Amino acid sequence: MTDTSVRSSVAAELRGQPIPWWSVLITGALGVAFGAAVLIWPDISLRVMAALAGVWLFIAGLARIIGAFLPGGGSVLHSVFSGVVGIIVLIAGLICLRNLVTRLALLSLMFAITWILTGITLVVLGVQRQGSGRGWLLLVGVLALLAGSVFVFAPGLSLTTLVVLTGVSSLVIGAAEVILAFRLRRA
Repeated sequence: MTDTSVRSSVAAELRGQPIPWWSVLITGALGVAFGAAVLIWPDISLRVMAALAGVWLFIAGLARIIGAFLPGGGSVLHSVFSGVVGIIVLIAGLICLRNLVTRLALLSLMFAITWILTGITLVVLGVQRQGSGRGWLLLVGVLALLAGSVFVFAPGLSLTTLVVLTGVSSLVIGAAEVILAFRLRRA
């Protein structure tokens, strides 16, 4: 296969995509703008992320409470448990929406718990597994445990890193989408 035939094959494939080039361009430009904003105003970005976590908890708690009273949700014990968890989550959301320090601490705790539980799960799977993939499971599990530990023991540093990674990744992915959009347009 020659270089020209490969290019024409790629161009034909790009033309056949159901995504209009301009929508990829808009998405990419917004990604670049979002990434730049996060990097220019990291403090505000972190506050917004924390506030969104509070809103999410509030809505999730409300949904659990409502779900506890709907028919077909399982046993009475399940409904009571779901309602109690919903009340706790709703209260946590209200507290987060009121207090910035609580929001940031909760955001850090949410990431810590997620990474630690993911790490434990992957390490256990890696220990149980035989053959290929075992090493990767163990490696990713240990990395997830380390990341979760950083969020537990150095939440300020880890939240700052989270904001920077969010900004940089948005810039990179957004720029790649802009380039892709122009490639789609030319195809």
